[in-house]
Amino acid sequence: MLTGGQMTDSHSTMLLMGAGAIGQLVAYQWQQANLPLVTLPRKKSATDSYLRYQFRGYQSNKVEACAIPFADPSDISAIHAVFIAVKTYDLVNVFTELDRIELPQQYPIICAHNGLVDLTTTRPCYTWITTQGVTRSPEVTEHKGLGVDWIDSDIKKHRLLSKQLRTAFTRLEFDPDINTRQWQKFCLNCVINPLTAVHQCLNGELLAQQYQQQYRQLVIELVTLSEALGYWVNAGELLSLVESVCQATAANQSSMLSDVKAKRKTEIEALTGYALKKAAEVDINMPTHAALYQQFNQLYLR
Repeated sequence: MLTGGQMTDSHSTMLLMGAGAIGQLVAYQWQQANLPLVTLPRKKSATDSYLRYQFRGYQSNKVEACAIPFADPSDISAIHAVFIAVKTYDLVNVFTELDRIELPQQYPIICAHNGLVDLTTTRPCYTWITTQGVTRSPEVTEHKGLGVDWIDSDIKKHRLLSKQLRTAFTRLEFDPDINTRQWQKFCLNCVINPLTAVHQCLNGELLAQQYQQQYRQLVIELVTLSEALGYWVNAGELLSLVESVCQATAANQSSMLSDVKAKRKTEIEALTGYALKKAAEVDINMPTHAALYQQFNQLYLR
């Protein structure tokens, strides 16, 4: 069984908030590097000392039993950083929980989420972007698509954490322009997530000819919005990114489609809803996104 690494430093533990598909991938890689990791129990009455899950690594035939130790909220002295891997709509709740356990304000927070939200905090937050493909079922979480991770290069000021990140994530790049990278990933998600959810298809199936006109028009509208908001996004490059990610994660089910099938709350408001909100603020029409948003709501928000 894979569990948290040995604590060679009494103040070197990462607190993971959110153990969904991406959270479990982060946990798996962190623990593979023998680095200390804890999480918080979702229920106060949890009797087990660990959050347990089954994980299959990239192109592996083996399923591993993994476990993340639960931290004692009354004793967080070993924690020195937080990795947040939750849905965008849960971010406010996570920051409220960090305040509740009295995590010191200066501790670095890594935020990994698909959508965008206007969130105000005084804590030092660093954006994490990934194109890794991960699927999660009740039986097992699988790393299906090999992608790249990026993080705000400003995090280098936290030397121990930066060293740990380099050790755990071999495909990690430190990006000095993470805001542009985040916007590009947002645009990517605004195309792939709602389309796969509405058409009930895997990422790779979006490349079929029947969907090409729709996703190309979505890209064009996002480029127009990007320009109005001050982001430089090339239409050809964004289109190539969409298609390359669909190819690299062809067998992957998008997070939004997974949520729809599991009847969970989705991030449609933090993706298409947020794009339409920003478009309205700068007086830009996005008819293809608006139609997709309406279609999604008609299908799933009855």
